[in-house]
Amino acid sequence: MIYQEEVKERSFIDWLKAHTSFMKPLHRYKGILKLEGRNLIFIDKNKNEKIETKLDNIKEVSLGFDKIFTGWEERAAPWNKPLKIVYNKTDEKKETIYLFANFHHRYGIRTSDNKEVRKKLKNSLINEKGTYK
Repeated sequence: MIYQEEVKERSFIDWLKAHTSFMKPLHRYKGILKLEGRNLIFIDKNKNEKIETKLDNIKEVSLGFDKIFTGWEERAAPWNKPLKIVYNKTDEKKETIYLFANFHHRYGIRTSDNKEVRKKLKNSLINEKGTYK
């Protein structure tokens, strides 16, 4: 996982690590992403980082590259796209994170479970009326 601001400030060394065959995608945090009730939680115990937000605060869940996290940031760009989550951190501030859920190699190609996580999150965001908020 990495915050949008950290992507903007990444160093050449960070970029180089993300493009080396045996390294992981561009990231700052490694942890557990879980859905508990109506809350989305990310925990990185090594860096003492915890994000917890109510699903109602999530404004966007998308899969793919954008102007900040471009295909240039990920060596396996055609196959391994970041999961982007935008949520309201406070009334005035939105936070954007990018992550690669369960990053692994399949047939020698870097990949993740982002499609499955995106689908599960989108299904969880459907309101009582059956429409996506």
